Amino acid sequence: MVALLERLCLLLRRLVSGVVIVLFAVMMIAVLAQVGGRYVFGYSIAQAAEIATFSQIWLVLLGSGVALARGQHVAIDMVPAALPRPLARVALVAIAVVIATFLAVLAWGALPLIRMGAFQTSPALRIPMRDVYLCLPVGAGYMALELILSVIRRWDDPFPPPEVEAEEIA
Repeated sequence: MVALLERLCLLLRRLVSGVVIVLFAVMMIAVLAQVGGRYVFGYSIAQAAEIATFSQIWLVLLGSGVALARGQHVAIDMVPAALPRPLARVALVAIAVVIATFLAVLAWGALPLIRMGAFQTSPALRIPMRDVYLCLPVGAGYMALELILSVIRRWDDPFPPPEVEAEEIA
């Protein structure tokens, strides 16, 4: 069961990482078009601003799941790391429950926005705002999946010491 979940997460992680890279590239191109349009031609491109904004929103929510998978979120874990293994596991699960609760509230709170967004369109691109608001439950769901896998993966060593990067050694 765990191996299947890990394989599924690995495929999903690759897909989401690719989407994050594409979103970042689209956002950068849109910002460059906006700056070029404004300062070279004296014309503001509203569509470019919306593309950059919506790309950034999706990028942040999907990128948070990627960061969670890599253990790159900021955390203060000095106290739980000093605990004996059974108590460290309790702390690991308690922290995961708090995070999962936040993600559930985020996804649940987005449902009224998504329903309302079905009747609204963005001003410049004229796309349904539902498509933009879907980033909240999709991002929360992906982060929750990575959170569960993280707890399973870290069960034997809940709070390992940080890895020293090769650049730091040099």
